[in-house]
Amino acid sequence: MEQWEKVLYKNQKYPDNYTDNTFLRDLKKNIDFKEVTYRDAFLGANLLVQEICTVMGFVLVYIYLYNEWLPPNLIFNAFNCLTLVGFLLHKFHYKNKAFLNMISHDLRTVLIYIVFGHLFSPVLYTLTDTISTDTIYTMTSFMLLVHLIFFDYGVNSTIVSNSLSLSAAIFASICLASRLSSAHQAFILITIAIEFFLLSPHLRVNANFSLPITLALALCDLYFLNLVSVFVTVIFLITISFINIVCPLLFVRYQKYKENIYGPWDEAVVEDADSTLNLW
Repeated sequence: MEQWEKVLYKNQKYPDNYTDNTFLRDLKKNIDFKEVTYRDAFLGANLLVQEICTVMGFVLVYIYLYNEWLPPNLIFNAFNCLTLVGFLLHKFHYKNKAFLNMISHDLRTVLIYIVFGHLFSPVLYTLTDTISTDTIYTMTSFMLLVHLIFFDYGVNSTIVSNSLSLSAAIFASICLASRLSSAHQAFILITIAIEFFLLSPHLRVNANFSLPITLALALCDLYFLNLVSVFVTVIFLITISFINIVCPLLFVRYQKYKENIYGPWDEAVVEDADSTLNLW
């Protein structure tokens, strides 16, 4: 019988799906495999825990404003001071020749926001006023979940969308602002949302500040959440501990079972299309 050849231009007496014993000789597994250490997995999970703590902190701010457990101006001034400290740390870390010009530009931006924020806060305060509270809380939960899903955790992925993540968080803050008792409180909540979701990531992206910030956020969340509900505090502690400690352990342990196979059935990949075209 005629020997089978891996060609398409011959009419061979073999089924279309026939393969001989040499079919798997080009099989390759885990090309360019890079083993992930526990430290790398821990730092990666830390970014997710950090953002979860940020979202929880924002929700706690709303709870304390809504129930008036702390004076609104005290909350506002405290977060403004923290933002100022973070701003100075960020600027001194990335300072350059245009340092003073950058600060003056940022100060003008802050003044413009304060003016327009106070002007439009009554509008934002009543924007979702006619929607029921249950619907508001449902939309807020969904938007904060969208924020967590599409947030940039430093991984190159098609699902990452900074604009969608930020828009979802701001929309959630506008929804919650309508449940507060005054337009001034709404302005405070939206301002803190901007500090949390727009400004703080610029500081938190620095690896030198990442772990201390996560620890500080987690401790603050646990303290103030404990005053709201002990049960929820325990659930929150278990959740972040599982994500930041157990999940990296499981990932490192089971990564040895990962197998990516490559062979003649894969589509052809041109390594450098430009250089190939230049040959012609």
